[in-house]
Amino acid sequence: MKRQILNILCCPKCKQTLTLMEKEVVKDEVIDGVLDCSSCQSSFKIMNGVPRMIVDLGGRRELAESWGFQWDKTTERKFEIDTLYGKTKEEELNDFFHFLDIIPNDLKGKLILDAGCGNGRLTKALGKYRAEVFGIEIASSIENLYEYCRPYKNVNIVQADILNLPFKKATFDYVWGKLVICYVQETEHAFKNLSDLVKSYGKLFIAVPDKTNLPFTVKLRDFLKISHKIPRKSLFYLSWCLAPSLSLAKRVFKKHRTSLRTNAFFLFNAMQPEFFTRHTEEEVIGWFRKGNFCDIICINGAQHGIYEHGIYTRGTKK
Repeated sequence: MKRQILNILCCPKCKQTLTLMEKEVVKDEVIDGVLDCSSCQSSFKIMNGVPRMIVDLGGRRELAESWGFQWDKTTERKFEIDTLYGKTKEEELNDFFHFLDIIPNDLKGKLILDAGCGNGRLTKALGKYRAEVFGIEIASSIENLYEYCRPYKNVNIVQADILNLPFKKATFDYVWGKLVICYVQETEHAFKNLSDLVKSYGKLFIAVPDKTNLPFTVKLRDFLKISHKIPRKSLFYLSWCLAPSLSLAKRVFKKHRTSLRTNAFFLFNAMQPEFFTRHTEEEVIGWFRKGNFCDIICINGAQHGIYEHGIYTRGTKK
C-alpha cells in the first residue's frame, strides 16, 4: 500500500478518517501494518501490501473464497487463456473508453476506480495512462492480483466489499462497475455506494444482466436453483462438462460464438455466486436519476450487438 492513498481511504464502517501504523515498509510501500479508526475503534490489517478493508470478513468469507477460486483457476489457465468473458485485453480496454465516451488523454492525472476488478487485467492496463488507478476486489486471491499489478506504481489494489466501500465520497473521476453489483442481493444499495464516490462532472459506468433477455447460463442456474451450493471443484468440472453443449447450442441458434474455454468460464461464473440479480433499463436509469446523474445513456446489448444479455449505462454526476 502506498502511503499517499491514506488521503482518500476511510473507515468502511463509519466513514471516518484512518490512522496508519506501519510495521514493514519496502521502497515506500507499506507491506505490513494496520489502519485504525479512532471513531468506531475498528482496525484493518495491511497484509502482503494489500489493505484488507472488509468490515465482516467472517460473514463474507464464502463469497471471497468463491471468487478467489474462480480467479485462481483463470490465473492457472484452467479457463480462458487469451480472453476474459470472451474479450481480449485490447477489446476490454476499448470498451472502457467507448462506454465512458472518453479518449486515453482524458485519463492523465485522473482518479479511476475499477470496482470488482477480478484478475486485474483492465486495472493493470489502465496503469499506462498516467492516471491513479484503484482496483477493488473481495476475492481471496487478492494477493495474486496485487503482484500482477505491482509493476505500475500508480495502480493500487484494495480488498473491499462493495456493500461497505472504504473511500471518501466524491473521490473518483471515473468509476467502472461492469457486472459487479449484480452479485449482491442489495443491488441498488451497491449502486448507491459506487455513485457516491463519483466527483461532480465525473462519470459512472454500470453493466448489469438484462432481466428481459436471460442467457442460457442463467436459465440453467435458475433451473438448478442450488448451483451455488455445489462444491467449487465439482462445479468447475460440471462447467467443463456442459461447455460443449453450450458451444453446440450457440452454433445451432447462430448466437455469438465463443470458445469452449470461454463457455466453461461463463457457466461457472453464472452458477457459483449466491446472488445473480437481473434488471430492466427503466430500473437502472431510475438509479442514475436518484443518484443525481445527467446525460444518462443506456444501451441494451441485444439491440446494439455488443453483448446480447447486458444493459450498459453511463451517467455524468451533476
